[in-house]
Amino acid sequence: MRTATRHRSPLRALTGVLAALAVGVMVAGCGSFDSKSSGEHLIHNYVNRFGRGVVSLSSVDCPSGIPEKAGTSYNCKVVLRNVQSGKRASGTITVHIVPGHKVEIDGASDVHVS
Repeated sequence: MRTATRHRSPLRALTGVLAALAVGVMVAGCGSFDSKSSGEHLIHNYVNRFGRGVVSLSSVDCPSGIPEKAGTSYNCKVVLRNVQSGKRASGTITVHIVPGHKVEIDGASDVHVS
């Protein structure tokens, strides 16, 4: 009897590492709130910090017009790339608006990439 072995793709494993490493990454906003630029800036920093040269950000697109209200969350579309293999994976990263004119990514539960 053969047992099926489940293999995780290298990119999926790497995005899991990226998600697992992050805990409460935040960025402060300056001036008026712009959900698009605030979210995209946060995600760029997040991937640069936690991707550890293994995962890079190919693209990010956050929605505009989200009101700056603490407790509000929104999803940004992302495409991540495995630096070594070049394989890409797409999905979303959730951005949370928190008090103090800040946005944050809470961690693994906010990264939805396959």
